[in-house]
Amino acid sequence: MRHAAVLLSFIVVVPSLWASDRPVGPVEKPAGTGVIVHSDGYVLTAHHVVANARRIVVVTAGEFRAPAILVSADPEHDLALLKIETVGLTEASLGYAGAVRLDQEIVTVGFPFGLREVSVTRGRIAAVRTKGVQKVFQVDAAINPGNSGGPVFTRRGEVIGVLTTKFSHPSGIVPEGMSFAVPISYATPLLANIPDFDFTVIGKGRKSSKTEANGNFAEDLIRTTVRIETVRMVEQGATVATPPPPAATQPKVGGLPPLPARSQPELSQADGSGPSDEAAVARVNDQLRVLQQEDMTRLTQRGVVAPEGMLLIPGGEFMMGAEDLSADARPAHRVAVSTFWLDRYHVTNAQYRKCVEGGGCLPPKDRQSFDDAERAQHPVVNVTWNQARTYCHWRGKRLPTEAEWEKAARGTDARRYPWGNGNEPIKHRIKTSELRTAGNGTEPVGSQSAILSPYGISGMVGSVSEWVKDWYSEDFYQVSPVQDPQGPLRGSFRVLRGGELSERSSEHHVSYRSWDEMTYWGPMLGFRCAMDVP
Repeated sequence: MRHAAVLLSFIVVVPSLWASDRPVGPVEKPAGTGVIVHSDGYVLTAHHVVANARRIVVVTAGEFRAPAILVSADPEHDLALLKIETVGLTEASLGYAGAVRLDQEIVTVGFPFGLREVSVTRGRIAAVRTKGVQKVFQVDAAINPGNSGGPVFTRRGEVIGVLTTKFSHPSGIVPEGMSFAVPISYATPLLANIPDFDFTVIGKGRKSSKTEANGNFAEDLIRTTVRIETVRMVEQGATVATPPPPAATQPKVGGLPPLPARSQPELSQADGSGPSDEAAVARVNDQLRVLQQEDMTRLTQRGVVAPEGMLLIPGGEFMMGAEDLSADARPAHRVAVSTFWLDRYHVTNAQYRKCVEGGGCLPPKDRQSFDDAERAQHPVVNVTWNQARTYCHWRGKRLPTEAEWEKAARGTDARRYPWGNGNEPIKHRIKTSELRTAGNGTEPVGSQSAILSPYGISGMVGSVSEWVKDWYSEDFYQVSPVQDPQGPLRGSFRVLRGGELSERSSEHHVSYRSWDEMTYWGPMLGFRCAMDVP
């Protein structure tokens, strides 16, 4: 027999943990609820709770108020990660959303109607619904306005979801007592922005409900829940001090002082579209080369010598991604990277052989090209991601991040290709058979002198695909940090960048993202190394 529609539900008010003697400020207004996911002040909530907020305040147990910043947001899944400047908070245990079953008992915690008193409500998972490819839990707990962004706990005390109002009942009429929650698994890309977040503890929360039997269960959950107050952009009459615009500064070159103020190269439009004519491309190229030389001169004056075979990529902002590519390359978004070195060419068979003979590297999985003396200056191929990383470490280097690779390939004007926005150079090379390839399709490094990147890097498209450092996530761009993004903390695949001539022209776009298992290797898959500036 199916369970009755109205299930066990109650509200617990715990005034001892939430003092009421401090009045709410005249500016901030209650907006929703959040849950502490890391003791260093990281709070997860629903995106709509903090959307368009001029100021965000997180109120923890004891009415401790702290201003918060938005670290990362995922509007599609209605999730946001906040940070307050405090440590030692009680963090919630996270569970596996994939293990949720129908009719499972759950506990929700929040601040209904903007009240200061926290409520704890019991219910069950009524359904697991989908919207496109996205799942959402339907819960039959009594949820009211103000609970949005609050956690949904299991009886083990693990968070499996975040309450949301973004979804509606398929019938268009939400039955009384029915609400929705976003599975906690959708928060993984946001949690990856927390330094040293330990994903291995997920699902290893409370072993049993002993704490509930002792009467401490509700209080333990309450300590991990916070009230969120905001000042909205559209609110009138709020007297909020507006800080002056930041002074123009330049990115640091490693640990060196910032460069003097100077004119910046042209930046692209918000849709990721680059300059429309060759003259504009040439002008940006000249500007970037000047900045590159200025930084190089300054480093030389400091006694820093360029590593052999590497070029300096000046730090700064650029447009990453493109709106006219597949979903994983969207949205186009501004990213800033620190100054770094990048190999001018792909790692060659001859270079990789030194590592193999020195005992630092394993030979390529297929040795045909590697053992051919005539291909010593061809890119080494048929290596896995681990083999590429091992070689870079052996040289005292590392694999470039996905953001570093794209900055080096396109500069600051969001061009489609390293040389500009027309694909004529690639077409010409194919049509005239200018590309003199070997049996495996590669050519000697440096053969593509006519299609260099704006910083002088060779072979970034139209040659071999390249391993980069990042794990692959289709929707990472939606939550990517602005400064030096490193990709998701965990994943199943690694990102590949660049593309050989045999692929479709759209895959020559510098924003095109590919991916494969770390154990994959192939005849047109190589790599190059990067290095931090000291």
